[in-house]
Parts: sequence; C-alpha cells; structure tokens
Amino acid sequence: MLKKSMILLMVFILTASLATACTTSNNNNQTTDVPAAENENVNEIDYANMEAEVTFSTIFSDAEFESVIGSYVKKKFPKYTINHISNRSTPLEELITAGTKFDIYFGRASAIVNDYDRVGLTYDMTELVEKHGVDLNAFAPGFIESATFDGKLYGFPIFNDSLVLFYNRDLFDKFGISYPTDGMTWEETLDLAQELDRNDNGTQYMGLWMSPKHYFRMNSLSQGFVDPETNEATVYNDNWKRIFDIFAGLSSNSGVQQMAKENFPGHDHFRGSNKVAGMYVFITEWIAVSDVQMPLNWDMVSMPVFKDLPGKGTQPYANYAGITSISENKDAAMQVLKYLTSEEYQMEVSARGKISPLKSQKVKDIAFENHPDRDKNFGAVYVNENVPMRRLHPMEDPIVDIMNDKITEIVTGQKNVNTALREAQDMAQQAIDQELRLSQ
Repeated sequence: MLKKSMILLMVFILTASLATACTTSNNNNQTTDVPAAENENVNEIDYANMEAEVTFSTIFSDAEFESVIGSYVKKKFPKYTINHISNRSTPLEELITAGTKFDIYFGRASAIVNDYDRVGLTYDMTELVEKHGVDLNAFAPGFIESATFDGKLYGFPIFNDSLVLFYNRDLFDKFGISYPTDGMTWEETLDLAQELDRNDNGTQYMGLWMSPKHYFRMNSLSQGFVDPETNEATVYNDNWKRIFDIFAGLSSNSGVQQMAKENFPGHDHFRGSNKVAGMYVFITEWIAVSDVQMPLNWDMVSMPVFKDLPGKGTQPYANYAGITSISENKDAAMQVLKYLTSEEYQMEVSARGKISPLKSQKVKDIAFENHPDRDKNFGAVYVNENVPMRRLHPMEDPIVDIMNDKITEIVTGQKNVNTALREAQDMAQQAIDQELRLSQ
C-alpha cells in the first residue's frame, strides 16, 4: 500500500507542476482572458505542422514500435519528435517514481483500469475528440464503449485481436481427418478433436488446446469475474461452467491427461518442435508475425461458438492508445491518435496483417494483401462478431490466475469442473476481501 501511495503522490506532483506551468495571471491575481477572436480561431491552428515532442509508453519492444507505429508517425508528422519507452524494459511504476513524463500510453482495456486509472494517469479525451474532429462512429461497435468509464473516454482502439482456431494441416493429413471449417460449434470442434486424440508410435497427440487466460478475458458470454457494485466474485455460475466444460472436454482422453501432467499444454505443443496439438485457439496477433511464430503448415478457421449463440465471437481485445493526464502536448498527441485511427494508416497495417477496429470496408478489403502467406483462410477473422464487453474490475488479474490454476487441475484429471469452480469462487472472494481490507 505504501508503494501505491508513493505512486499516487508522484502523479499528483507531476500533474500539479504541469498545471502551474500552464497558468498565467496579471499582477492583481486577475487571469488573462483570451480574446474572443482567438477563441474562434483555436481550431484553425495547424497542429500537424507545428513542432512538438510526443512520447509513447507501450507494450512493444523498440523495434516492434518502430516497425508498426513509429516509422509511420514520423513520416506523417516530420516536425514531430517521436520518442518511445518500452514497458518491457521500464515498468510503469519505475516511470512514475522517476518522474518521467509521457504523452500516450498503450494497452488493453483492462490495463486502462488496472494500471493507468489507479494511479491517476488517465485523461478524458472527450473534448479533444470534438476539438480535433475525430469521428467515433468510424469504429466498429463495442470498441469505444470498452474504453469509456463513467462517461469518460480514455482510449482509442488501434489494433484489435480476436480469437481464431489455428490448425496444423500436416497432422490432419497424417491421420486422414477432415480439416475444421468456419462456423463450427464447440460440440463439433470437441468431436473433431477426439479424432486426433491418440498415441501413435509412442507419441501422444492432442486434438485441441487454447489459451485459458485469453479465453477467460475474451469469452463469448461476456461473463465477468467480479461484480463492480458489490465486489462479489462471480466465478461459480452457469456461464463459467460452460467455459470450464470446454477444457474438461478437450482433456477427456487419458493419454492427454497424462501428457499434461508431464508437460502442460502451451504454444510449443502446437508450433514447437514436437507439434503434437492439431488445433489451437489463440489470438490473431500470430497472423501478422506468422513467418516467425508459425513454422508449420498452418491454416485457420473461425473460433468455435456456442450452439445457442451462432456467429457470436469474443469481447473486444484491442490495443488502446490514450493520452495521459501528465502530457504537456495533448493536442499533438491527439493529432497522432487521429492519424493512427484513420483509414490512411489502418489500410497500411491491415495489409500487413493487423486487425483493424474500423468499420471501413476499404480497410477490410485490403486486409492481409501484403502478407507472405497468401493461401490462408484470412476471412476467418471476420466470420464472428464481437460480443459486449464485460464490466471490468481492478481485481481481475489475480482471479484469472486462480482460475488458470484450476484449469490445470481439470486438464490433469485432479478435479472435476464443479469442484474447481467452487474452490475458485472461494479463493477469488478471499483475494478480493484481502485487497479491500488493505485499501481501507
């Protein structure tokens, strides 16, 4: 708690110093009014061609940032000085403690709540949106709502990730099994997976795996982890049972359970040297870097859906960019964000494999045009539609960890779904209650 208090104090000092620097007054403590004519012309300032310095703090490495964002922004704004701080090498807490000012943060919607808002770094961009003429209707449904908290807009979606089902063509060919198809239900996918579950000449194969933590946060039922009104854990219910039942189904084979005990499933089971998983549900960020991340004969189809929810995909899982409360260059920062959400920029990165949050058909039509793998089913990305975002809560991360541990116990045959969920509910509530006590 002392650490959190110190972080809040540092943000307060940074914000106060910025406010002082921006305040002008006459000798008799009378504020200097801006003439009406200047007020009328405020939107005529050519922000795009003025000199400005804009600093990003993102989840990317320096090389990734330069490739996907920095090089484009520098070309668009040649008079801007663009700086980048990677959160991988410099965590947020270190930036705040050191008094480092930055203008734009980058992260998922949950990071806005869990990381930036809790230390006072978020900034309501609503007025800047109107001032700079950003069209919020250009975004597909759900994205802006997911970054709006208590009526305050804290971020724009720059890239989106959804879940798709990747599969290894070679394994299906090896065992003479038909490939998966777009629009399959979870029941159909689990039946197909069981055809692949087998031990062949001493090698155990598994038909299906998916990242538990990603699916928890993106689940198609819009099920949350905590009720924000009551701070009660919402883990032991029918929705989470439906989700946990998927993991129970994909690990029903005794050979798969034994393999999980010895080497729990993960990325390497699908794309590693062994390549023993036939299908893998994961986020679409793999597509843009498939030449590095996917050294196998792969393809993809749409993420499986619940039978009673055809066409319903995941919650938005965008990378959002927002302006910080301590930014000294908010207008320049908004110009950069306006560009990053424009058709101009989105068409550039969409052609490379990034998933756009825009409605624009022009952006969708050019998607993956410059991707090295031209024979893939890229249309799978757009088969399902987004479902509404759950109500976020700052205690989600530790609860996701608790639930992930329970999936391990299910997949290795140690616990059934009901027992695992009941225990997860109790542990989640204990964690919430402890945090509430510490924050009093």
